[in-house]
Amino acid sequence: MNHSYISSLAIFIVSIMLLFSLSLQSAATTFSGRVVDRAGHPIAGLTVVLVPVEDGHGAWFPIEVNAFEWPDDPTAFQTETDAEGRFTITDAIVGPVLLALFPYHKPEAHILKVQIGDMFLYAPEEPWGRGIVFSVEPGKSIEDVEVTVQRFLQLRGTVLKMDGSPLVNAQRVKFRVKQLSLDGEYDGRTSWGTETDAEGNFVQYIPPYVDGPMFYFMSVTCGAGSAQLDPIVVKPGDLRHEAVFTFETPLIPNMPGDAVPRFHGGLDATGVWIVNPENGHAYKKIRFSGVEDAIAQAAKEDAHLVAINDATEQQWLEQAFSPMRTLIGLNDVEAEGQWQWHTGEPVTYTNWAQYEPQDTDNGDEDYVIMMGDKWIDIGPGDIRWRFIQTVLFEKEKPPVQK
Repeated sequence: MNHSYISSLAIFIVSIMLLFSLSLQSAATTFSGRVVDRAGHPIAGLTVVLVPVEDGHGAWFPIEVNAFEWPDDPTAFQTETDAEGRFTITDAIVGPVLLALFPYHKPEAHILKVQIGDMFLYAPEEPWGRGIVFSVEPGKSIEDVEVTVQRFLQLRGTVLKMDGSPLVNAQRVKFRVKQLSLDGEYDGRTSWGTETDAEGNFVQYIPPYVDGPMFYFMSVTCGAGSAQLDPIVVKPGDLRHEAVFTFETPLIPNMPGDAVPRFHGGLDATGVWIVNPENGHAYKKIRFSGVEDAIAQAAKEDAHLVAINDATEQQWLEQAFSPMRTLIGLNDVEAEGQWQWHTGEPVTYTNWAQYEPQDTDNGDEDYVIMMGDKWIDIGPGDIRWRFIQTVLFEKEKPPVQK
């Protein structure tokens, strides 16, 4: 199996390995410099980070300390720029690292280039690029680095229900923006998942995709409800905009079990037993910290790791649980290539992705995960193993409600 899967935590970073043999000698490794905008003005309050990364067969993956409870921001050595845009990170660089900005998934700015002495390193042109990967010898220092960034428009939004009350603590709000250049040459659309706070507010940073003023068409959706603003014109240099989104129709209440509506139908019912009307079995998706932990938790609930017996059951699970990197009960632990379910029942249906199953040089791949609508086999030696956070349980009789 030739895996080229790129984690969402390592999207579009520059895979450049540079070994800086600098003449500066220091007892500690230091990385310091300043952050400026395109005009050379210092930027205060930005979080500059060095994220330890490892090679994932063509993509760079952040190295995480706790592999099963992945935070929004990966483990990193970080500091904040002062009033003059300056920063210093010491005792941090060991092997390859990613120079980036936090928040990692919702950055406030995009690194354009980095100047180290007479050397210039350029980040990807796409505004969603994470930064630049490089390496440095232990004990060396890289100083007087100039990091040029482009700041994004900060949208501070408030979401109101039809009656004018705030949509508070909503977990599944989707924010969409269409950007149209005034000359009509550029027409692009982007969306992000977000959530509102206790007052119905959210913050989103929107990268510009072209130089020059653009029309912005912005909307939010939650369940079947949608609220859209009148278009606005955003000029280069505009860094903040406030908006109120008001739904014109009542929102559908949450589904049974406090399951949250998905954007394209179905549920995302983590931690909730859901009954499949086709076979009467109950299913639950939970977080786990390893295969042994998953089996132990299933036993406590008189359940087992899910066994999928036909395409109808597969499609229902997709709709009910949005399984992505989710462990199921299929494995070939006892005998290589002889797949069996955790329950011991015969394998009557499979739904492998292309080129699966097949072991790689990363060790035995004895377990199976659902990646949306397909299955792949995987093992602890695969770098992607650390991204697996959920497992599906199944039991023949629904749990008794007390």
